[in-house]
Amino acid sequence: MILKSVSIDCVIFGFDGNSLKVLLSKQNPEAVLKQLSEQEDFNDIKELYDDHPSFVDPKVWNVFGAHIPADKDLDEFARDLLYMATGMNDVFLKQFHCFGNVDRVPNNRVLTIGYYALINPSHYIIRKSIELNDLKWFNLNSLPKLSFDHGQIIKKALEHLRHEVRYQPIGFHLLPDKFTLTEFQTLYEVILDKKMDTRNFRKKIAKMELLIDSNQKQQNVSHRAAKLYQFDEHIYHRLKEEGLKFRIE
Repeated sequence: MILKSVSIDCVIFGFDGNSLKVLLSKQNPEAVLKQLSEQEDFNDIKELYDDHPSFVDPKVWNVFGAHIPADKDLDEFARDLLYMATGMNDVFLKQFHCFGNVDRVPNNRVLTIGYYALINPSHYIIRKSIELNDLKWFNLNSLPKLSFDHGQIIKKALEHLRHEVRYQPIGFHLLPDKFTLTEFQTLYEVILDKKMDTRNFRKKIAKMELLIDSNQKQQNVSHRAAKLYQFDEHIYHRLKEEGLKFRIE
């Protein structure tokens, strides 16, 4: 049984070294309805999709979402959804808000629990589900036409991400295993939408003793190769638990 009144939407953020992006999808209506037809309550839930914007307009994109089965926990289904849609597993995933405006979904009363995930695109081969026609990364300042209130969901997810990275070192989930100090600083400038003083930034990071020199440098670059760093997982987990002691600005 699928709950008509409760759904989960997952906003997937990625960092390409220069900008923060969001991964969006286009539905494959025939594949979705075929999968739903296997449910005993198909006739009851089919109406949820009859007027779905991405079913009637091929130009519409979506964040990843679905109505939750009655026998699934929220966090469990959010991870299942992420894996089913993209093949990604074991990534940072956090619940951030409940969306419940009365008119957010026409003709139905739907509460949506929002999650956001953080990945580094170069680390994952994203496997497109047969229920999707397309997957694409978009810059946050040039989003396409979106279903329902997905624009507001993305905006709210970004607000929470900006708050969290100020106090917990979760930004590392958006970086490759080895990175330069410039990449590290650029990540936080992009997320927080503000320039940071390089000298002060690096002094704060050094004081945290969070980074380990990998004894390697960049390869195949046209400029002077910079040192590559890794984060210390022990310090990372300690800072994550302590929370407020991680101040990036």
